[in-house]
Amino acid sequence: MLKDEFDKEPSLQKRLDEYKVEVPQSLAQFKVSRWQRFIEFLASPAKDPLEQIHSSSSGYNAMKLVPLASAVLITILQLFIL
Repeated sequence: MLKDEFDKEPSLQKRLDEYKVEVPQSLAQFKVSRWQRFIEFLASPAKDPLEQIHSSSSGYNAMKLVPLASAVLITILQLFIL
């Protein structure tokens, strides 16, 4: 069905004919062992969840000040509890 639609549009067919895609005949080169897939999974890069925060100067300062402020707050709370 989709191929027929491409044949009906001459301009689209002309654009598609400009590109040639070679599909390999044997799929043996694509077979990957389970161990290899696991190693590739472990080696894949991870996304940094704090990238948006520390990319700006205000976020960078907040990352330095929030732990310090929370440590002071926890210390004060402990003093009031005693």
